[in-house]
Amino acid sequence: MELKKLYKEYFQKSRAFLYPALDIKRGTSVVPIETYVSWSRHVTPESRKLICLYHLREDKEYIDFEKQKLLGNPLFEDFREVEDGKAVYVFNFDKKYQEDFDHFLNGKYSRISSELKKKIRGFYGTNSSNYVYIQSYLNPKMYYSIYAELLAEGKDVEKMEQNLRQVGQLCSKPDLEKETLELLIKDLEIKHLIT
Repeated sequence: MELKKLYKEYFQKSRAFLYPALDIKRGTSVVPIETYVSWSRHVTPESRKLICLYHLREDKEYIDFEKQKLLGNPLFEDFREVEDGKAVYVFNFDKKYQEDFDHFLNGKYSRISSELKKKIRGFYGTNSSNYVYIQSYLNPKMYYSIYAELLAEGKDVEKMEQNLRQVGQLCSKPDLEKETLELLIKDLEIKHLIT
C-alpha cells in the first residue's frame, strides 16, 4: 500500500502504539471504547499505565475475554467499575515496556523497541488501510521524501525533507489532554491506582 495523503486528524496515540502490547488481536467483538495514558485525579502519564475503558457485558464471550486477555494479562494491574455500565482496566508498562512508554510520551515512536514494533505491525496487519501510516511512524527514514512531497505541496521539497530529517519523527506527540480519562470511579476506592 502506498502513502498518497497525510493523516491530519488526531487519533488516540495510546491505542495505536501501546494497546498492541497487550497481545489482543484485532477482529474480536470486545474492543475498548477508548484507551488513555492518564486518568484525571488518579493516574498520571509518568506512572506508565495504559488505561482501557470498556462497556461491561455479561455474555460468555466477554467474560472469557475479560478473564484471559484483560484480568489474565501479564501487564494487568487494576480494575475499577465506573459510571454508565463501564469499567476501566489498568495495565502497568513500568517493568516490561518502561523505555517504550517514555519514547511514546516524547513522541519518539521510531525509538520504540523492535519487540513492541513487531506487535504494533502485527496488530494492524499489512492489509489494514492504516498499516502504511503506522509503518511510516515506526520507520520514518523510509518515508521522509514522501512526507516532504506531501507537506511541501510542490514548493521547497528539499528543505522540507531536511526539516523532517532534523525532527526525526513523522507523527506528533500524544495530546495528553485527549489521552486523559475523565470519569469517576463508582465506589470511589482508588488505593491501588495512586502511584
